[in-house]
Amino acid sequence: MSDNASLVWELKRHPFFEALTDDKLSGLLDAAQTVVFPARKQIFSQGDDSDCLYIILSGRVKISVFSDGGKETVLAFMGENEILGEMGVFDGGPRSASASALEKTRALRLYRRDVLDFLERNHGVSLQIISALCKRLRHTNFLLEDIATLPAAPRLARALLRIGEVYGHTDDEGALHIDMKLSQGNLGAHAGLMRENVNRQLKMWESEGLVRQEAGIITLTKPEALRHIGEE
Repeated sequence: MSDNASLVWELKRHPFFEALTDDKLSGLLDAAQTVVFPARKQIFSQGDDSDCLYIILSGRVKISVFSDGGKETVLAFMGENEILGEMGVFDGGPRSASASALEKTRALRLYRRDVLDFLERNHGVSLQIISALCKRLRHTNFLLEDIATLPAAPRLARALLRIGEVYGHTDDEGALHIDMKLSQGNLGAHAGLMRENVNRQLKMWESEGLVRQEAGIITLTKPEALRHIGEE
């Protein structure tokens, strides 16, 4: 299979592009560049010019904002088949957040002029991307509401469940395995907690049999119990 045909096959798995013909996708790929970011590589920074977007083919990325004092809040984690950096491409404004690779990440890079030209000719994709942007905004609103209103344990429980439901799988015994290495620092930045508080709470839940930690992978052994904690 040629490189272009292989990329068409990968994009056809994406809900934004599955209805498009191979010819239309090949035209899009003619303007795209395949890029690979090593783990911990900064992809773009808050305030940068928004000249391109990325379609993630494999790997994991975190989206963060930083306060004037340097405190990080992780707004979201992103993975395969998700589009990164589209907001600034659409409105021409600077990057509203920073993005960095959590692990080796492979992506397609498309520049603004090519994206806008493609969307002019494929309005259905435009509507789906708008829908995805609205979903992401709702997610951010829920996250900020949790940080502003919830105590530590419910906040952390909701954060773990939110990540696990998107980037995890449930085994035959009902345990929810988060399929990504998640440092306590990144988890704390996502839940609005200090790393020490995350460590303390996870150890408590581990002793109670609610979670399990192995080589940076967190398993929610009793997700229903954590949902109950998140609703308190």
